[in-house]
Amino acid sequence: MRLSSILFGSAAALVVAGSAIAADLPSRKAAPVEYVRVCTQFGEGFFYIPGSDTCLKVSGRVRADYIFAEPFERATNATTFRGRGYLALDSFSATDWGPVRATTRVFVTKDTGSAYSTTLDWAYIQFAGITAGRIATSFFEFAPFGGVSYLGGDGNGRGSDYGSINTLAYTITAGNFSATLALEDGTERRVGLQNFNAAFGAASTPTFGGQGMPDLVGRLDYTDTWGQLALSGAIHQSRVGNGNVAGSVNLTPAATILDTTYGFAVQAGVKINLPMLAPGDALFLQAAYADGANSYTGWNSVAVGTLAPDSWDVVYDATGSAKTSKSWSITGGRQDFWTPTIRQGVYAAYGALDQYGPLYDTAAFSVGSNIIWSPVKNLDIGAEVVYSKLTQTPRNLLPLAAGNSEDSWTGRLRFERDF
Repeated sequence: MRLSSILFGSAAALVVAGSAIAADLPSRKAAPVEYVRVCTQFGEGFFYIPGSDTCLKVSGRVRADYIFAEPFERATNATTFRGRGYLALDSFSATDWGPVRATTRVFVTKDTGSAYSTTLDWAYIQFAGITAGRIATSFFEFAPFGGVSYLGGDGNGRGSDYGSINTLAYTITAGNFSATLALEDGTERRVGLQNFNAAFGAASTPTFGGQGMPDLVGRLDYTDTWGQLALSGAIHQSRVGNGNVAGSVNLTPAATILDTTYGFAVQAGVKINLPMLAPGDALFLQAAYADGANSYTGWNSVAVGTLAPDSWDVVYDATGSAKTSKSWSITGGRQDFWTPTIRQGVYAAYGALDQYGPLYDTAAFSVGSNIIWSPVKNLDIGAEVVYSKLTQTPRNLLPLAAGNSEDSWTGRLRFERDF
């Protein structure tokens, strides 16, 4: 008993002494830990950047394509491969003026027989109705149609489906209506110039001058539960910089073309939702017409097989007068969800290009379909086939050969994963 008392007393003394010593030492508090907080007000996947009030979303995509294109010469690959990786950043900050958005996406591509390429898909800021930077698609385009086809604007005669472009735009939204006025980079919309002035030199081609004004693009949208209606228009400038014959320096004014021509384009598009068939089913229709602005109707680059007609916005006749080319296209498509994980797109298009001079009138037709299986969320496995036909008919201004046509088949197998 005495020994126990001695041991207990000694332990108590040590505890009291230790507490006294600890009280004399300086106290140290652990630094507060700032955990990543989920931000739900701007959509799924956003989180607050630690130490700020900015919400950020990091996302990406991996795409693998296996492509067949009917070859027309032995040097052409019938089968090609494509690997592409995307990385995107999207940010929002709430302000008294409304949310400020800054977003960007880049992708790297490796195709069969080509080097790696890096592309800025988009990089823009949105604030108080202003959009500034490089956007995913021109405000002229009817964007919903692009979801029907894997190939987008790669098919011939499919109408306007232009990719990303630099812009400065202002959008007003009132209920179901929105209106946009945009200045877009017209140099990216240039197609070509051609000359048929004998004094100028039949084989010479005028070159573009510097951009005097950007393309002016306007758009009206109406969106409701039944679908969407969009009307758009554009004014495009073609400015000759040097019309001299190649190799010549001092030519008479009569042999020099220094001209500025203005073209225009208009487009209408409609999307009709078909929920009575299945959720997500929709019908798409669009039509575009251009005068001196072929890029806006999809006629900036058209080729089928060995037929690859030149497309020029402006052609100069024998007197040196500017003649603008006319082009149009009409497109229709439908998307059906056969099951929640299987969907199909079917589409067809027709378009024509009419140019002045001893050239061919050109018409293009295409029809295609795809079927896509999504076994899990954000994973698509699909296949698509497209038939295209290009026809050229002489205008009989010169004794040209009889009109001819050519067609081709293209197919694509795609694996795509978003994250």
